[in-house]
Amino acid sequence: MENIFRAYDIRGIFNKEFYAENAATIGTAFGTYLGGEGKVLVGMDSRVTSPIIERAFCSGLGSTGIDVYSTGIVPIPVANFKTMKGDFKAGAYITASHNPPEYNGIRFRRGDGTGYTDENEEIKKIFFSGKFKTAKWNRVGSLFTISPESTLKEYEEYLLPKFSPERSLKVIIDSGNGTASLTSPYLFRKLGFDVRTLNAQPDGTFPGRPNEPKEENLKDLMLSVREMKSDFGIAYDGDADRVVFIDDLGRVVQNEKIGIIAAREILREKGSGTVVANVECSSIVEEEISRAGGEVARVRVGDVFVCDAIKRYSAIFAMETSAHYFYPDFYYFDDPLVVSLKLAEILSKKGKKLSQMADEISSYPKVHENYSCKDSIKFRVIEKIIEKFMARGYRIDITDGARVEFDDGWALLRASNTTPLIRATIEAKNEKRLREFTRIVRDIFENAKIEV
Repeated sequence: MENIFRAYDIRGIFNKEFYAENAATIGTAFGTYLGGEGKVLVGMDSRVTSPIIERAFCSGLGSTGIDVYSTGIVPIPVANFKTMKGDFKAGAYITASHNPPEYNGIRFRRGDGTGYTDENEEIKKIFFSGKFKTAKWNRVGSLFTISPESTLKEYEEYLLPKFSPERSLKVIIDSGNGTASLTSPYLFRKLGFDVRTLNAQPDGTFPGRPNEPKEENLKDLMLSVREMKSDFGIAYDGDADRVVFIDDLGRVVQNEKIGIIAAREILREKGSGTVVANVECSSIVEEEISRAGGEVARVRVGDVFVCDAIKRYSAIFAMETSAHYFYPDFYYFDDPLVVSLKLAEILSKKGKKLSQMADEISSYPKVHENYSCKDSIKFRVIEKIIEKFMARGYRIDITDGARVEFDDGWALLRASNTTPLIRATIEAKNEKRLREFTRIVRDIFENAKIEV
């Protein structure tokens, strides 16, 4: 059971690692954490098992005295929006994000729509303690239903006045049979864009393509953009918290480049400001943001940590390598629907192709490696890695794992939260230096592992 509790959410294979009765108990633990009073909004993605889990979770939550408001199947940013706007004490969303269809889980939200960080650990402790707050039979919470249509309408009415594109563009939207299909095509059409869709019907088996929007899963979209001579393509994951863009040449655009394009436009309007980026983002982010008049604050990997950093630094924008983007002028949580519309608006005003804008930003070679390391020692190995790099005189950032700064590159080593691995991301200004840095990192890891 313990392995379904992740750093940012709860997630596992349904009826193998994660059962309906677990969802009910988690709901009771969540209600206990909230003190058994107030109202909570609950939404869900389009997975086959989401309705079952949602009912069980809501039952447990209501048994503590919480009033539960169920808004059904909507994108996660829409549920976050409703939580924020509806004066809810907290929110929850049934999803396994970009995982395959047999997975499902639960994510918790604060009243402002942002994710929990340390609170997740408290809920986990309550769950395993078995010490729950329970209401008397005549004091249990009520279950209310808010139609998905009304929630979507409220969200769309909030967003649409905030965009003013200057010309129509051809856009292909691949919702991946997920929840983005319920609003993204509508928003684009309402703003005057010429929209074509792929995998536009919500289907929890994800028949059109694998749920995760990465390059190998987006061949149909890439081909469609080229064949239909579209200006760009958009691909979402199942719950619409990640988005990937295809340029007019049918190429996947690096996530950091999308973030840079978006952040530079805000800096052009504001003149200065802080952009939050996680420690895994390319060093090109600092270079481009500095050139545009801004500065970058690095934070831990994970959208929940980015949300907190946005508040701490009064940031004007934030990005993650995992295709999460944040516009604090709208709200603190990430919303791929907003960045999709913003990118379309920018392209409509600039008169440039997305391929041109992306190619104007440099790319540095990067590799991702996984090093096998037992769960029992992996965090101590990270500590030993830090010691060894420091002994060699390298600058180390320990915000999240160990980020080592080389003369013209860097490496990030982090212990996986869910598997017996240490993950490494290594970047350099050229391929020769990348090979050199990769050898150094492997050598340090192997020696550290032996000594622990």
